Amino acid sequence: MLSAGNLNSAALTLFIALHLSVEPPCPWLILDDPVQSMDEMHFAQFAALLRTLAKAENRKVVVAVHERPLFEYLALERRPAFPDDRLITVELSRSVGGSTRRENTVLGFGPNRLVV
Repeated sequence: MLSAGNLNSAALTLFIALHLSVEPPCPWLILDDPVQSMDEMHFAQFAALLRTLAKAENRKVVVAVHERPLFEYLALERRPAFPDDRLITVELSRSVGGSTRRENTVLGFGPNRLVV
């Protein structure tokens, strides 16, 4: 018997393997809440896999998550590490009146600086 997290990880593995097995018409990989039911270890490995897909396989990765802590962790893990990297985050929320609000952030590479 596999847990929900293990089943989710197995399904993602199959999906990504299929995506990499053919030359896609466009280099996009779009995932909707792929980390549901994952434990911290699988989630950290998944975040590292996204970085590898983006760099080594030259794929543009779009991930939708529904929980704020997961959003923040992925944004931290996917932070640009090379001069040509960019990270675009889009956060959707509801206003008091019920209309949808959108907040975009574009992060580029910047050298790490020590705070003294």
